Amino acid sequence: MAPRDDIERNLSGRDYKKAFGQFSSNKTQRISTLKPVEVLLDAQADAGGGVHTIDFNKGDIIIKQSGMYLIIAGPQLGKVRGATPRWIDLWLRVNNIDVPNSNIRAVIIDPEEKTVAIMNSVLPLNRGDTLNIVMAAETIEEGMGLEAIAPDGEPTIPSIIITIVQLD
Repeated sequence: MAPRDDIERNLSGRDYKKAFGQFSSNKTQRISTLKPVEVLLDAQADAGGGVHTIDFNKGDIIIKQSGMYLIIAGPQLGKVRGATPRWIDLWLRVNNIDVPNSNIRAVIIDPEEKTVAIMNSVLPLNRGDTLNIVMAAETIEEGMGLEAIAPDGEPTIPSIIITIVQLD
């Protein structure tokens, strides 16, 4: 059996013991307030015919089984105008409580610049917990936020991709 056939056989209709999920947004999300805002999600990767073991509703990622989780998020950051260096922060929130030591900061100068700032964390999560990615910026005057790009002849570049894998 070829390696690719083995992958397809294992993905087809299999129920996994460990939870996993990959979520993304194909929408540009600009910050319009100086208060923290939740990042919205609009896509969940196919489970290969299996059952989704983590779910989502807009920006809410809903945990279906308790365990220790690895969370990796790659937001694509940019701004519309201005040449002054400005910061944008992103962090995790569980059940509406900010997760300590989960914040990342990117500084953007040029509106033509796009930055992917990887954030990651390992957290214990319980069945029914709601996980969110939250963002805030130094200013609302320069159109800072997450940017999706639709290049010709290529797949869309999401404004954010989040991967969650249960470790135990």
